Amino acid sequence: MNIGVILAAGVSERFQSKVHKQYLKLNGKEVVFYSINGMKESGCFDKIIAVVDEDEYKSAYISNKYDITCVQGGDKRNKSIKAAIDFIGATYDGVDKIVFHDCSRPFVKKEIYREFINQLDSHSAVVMSSDINDTLSTNEGIFVNRKEYCLIQTPEAFHFDDIKNWFSPSRECTAIVNQMPDKSEILLYKPNTFNIKITYPEDLFLAEQFMNIDYLRLSNAGNIRSHISGNVLLLGGSGGVGQCIAKAFDDDKVNYYAPTHRELDLQGLTVERLKNSCPFEPDVIINVAAAYASDSENILETYDKIFDVNLRSNLVLIEYAKTLNKKVHLVLMSSSSSTRGRENLTNYSAAKAALNSVVESQGEILHSQNIYVNALIPEKINTPLIAKLHKTEINPRELLEAKEVVDSVMYYSTTEEYGKLVHIRKGL
Repeated sequence: MNIGVILAAGVSERFQSKVHKQYLKLNGKEVVFYSINGMKESGCFDKIIAVVDEDEYKSAYISNKYDITCVQGGDKRNKSIKAAIDFIGATYDGVDKIVFHDCSRPFVKKEIYREFINQLDSHSAVVMSSDINDTLSTNEGIFVNRKEYCLIQTPEAFHFDDIKNWFSPSRECTAIVNQMPDKSEILLYKPNTFNIKITYPEDLFLAEQFMNIDYLRLSNAGNIRSHISGNVLLLGGSGGVGQCIAKAFDDDKVNYYAPTHRELDLQGLTVERLKNSCPFEPDVIINVAAAYASDSENILETYDKIFDVNLRSNLVLIEYAKTLNKKVHLVLMSSSSSTRGRENLTNYSAAKAALNSVVESQGEILHSQNIYVNALIPEKINTPLIAKLHKTEINPRELLEAKEVVDSVMYYSTTEEYGKLVHIRKGL
């Protein structure tokens, strides 16, 4: 039997909030949800236990909401750990492996839990750690070689029969691994991934932004790009990026349909018009069409066109994909303007930001219907439109080349990922 333990009894002294940080919302869900969900999705735990404060233990809110067992913790971290160990020892037989995790580290995914459980087959303990990147010094200003030290984080994984014999709640060290009498077979696991801890209010908002980060290394995009099989509907094929995509399709002998603006006007687009226009039922739908207008043209007068083309047309594509009743890849084009409203591009920035929200909101729902939707968020692209939009010449070193975006489009036309907002940056 394997057991996952989530430490969530802290009183958030440094966070200084009326509600303990583990119960505050992070992108719409309690901070503690992410640890619970990661352990559940891993499929490697027979029981998941949360160690909580007295008020939460009495209310049983988290226990009932997420269908897990809760144990009342102590006023110190080590007392909470001991409470979990004692409860497990008295309640379950045949416990083999145990993994402890801080609820305030919400970025640990299911793959990490699986890796830790597997690594315990050949190690006495597995502990998340990271190198020290800053300069390390004593308080007296004496140099310390940072390569001789590391940061200990959670998860921490152990063999249950071992830890119940040597763990003491009276020790001052807060990392469980520090109490191990024999440290010769410990694995300090150092993944290349986020594992930030929410300690202060600013961390909560940073975590929300970190959760939205996806990016594609352009240096790898051409290598990981797969050949598209099936039929493709390409919207915006007459633009700079669209023309490059069409050429790539021609080179790869991909069967595609790229209607002109006259053949299919995205302003006022409907599902019925799509059905009547497209000569086949597409397996991939790509929309790189865009409408631009500067604020000098009056934001109220340009609103309908900008939002129809940049937002509403994508909603129509989503509804159209649903009618196909088969696996469909939807690749939509957002913009770096969506990350922060751009001066003189109010409607364009707002429409692209709204598109990002649609992809995030619909990603999981559409995936359950076999539709894989993702949005690409490129920086400014070297096309004829860019100078017209900004009304000034831009140095090419600041611009993505259209081919770089094409490689990204091709990759996300075949990927199994969904609901992603994928940043594409020059030089990455």
